[in-house]
Amino acid sequence: MRVALDRVNKCTARTDGAPAEVQLLGQVSGSKDWPHIREYWTRRAGLTGGWPQRLGPGELVLNLWPIPPGAVGLTTGVGAKPEKRQPRKLLSTPSLLSFDPAQRRLNSESALAQAIASWVDDVVVAHSEFPRGLLLAPPILEEWAPKGRLLRRTILTFNLDWQLPSAEGVTWPAP
Repeated sequence: MRVALDRVNKCTARTDGAPAEVQLLGQVSGSKDWPHIREYWTRRAGLTGGWPQRLGPGELVLNLWPIPPGAVGLTTGVGAKPEKRQPRKLLSTPSLLSFDPAQRRLNSESALAQAIASWVDDVVVAHSEFPRGLLLAPPILEEWAPKGRLLRRTILTFNLDWQLPSAEGVTWPAP
């Protein structure tokens, strides 16, 4: 994560103008909700070409959504169908990581770190989707159970200094 954040800072330092402000939202879902999420994004934006059709038993998927800071309250709905908790506005290409915690020894936090590093390399550095640079807030991680049950929503700083402040009032259960 430190290397990825340093790469963002270096890209931003080389640009002129006002950098984009971005909140990264990682949503972890399981195999029961996945077909609905994939179908929603196929209909909405056609972003799903490289996404898996189905997930294996025990496999999870982490969608990394670049959204405007302060929008997380509008992007998720507890008890809602999977497609209803998807972000309304994306600021760039999202990222996706499928993983089986039992096989790869990844948990949601390490999957989020891996997805962010990949997103920075692909979207920020390789494809320059933020030509004026960007400022990042500490990412938010949501873990969902089937049928819209939010298990946890937390802010992860990874013990790093982020360019924007943490979102307020979004953690669940409340600390």
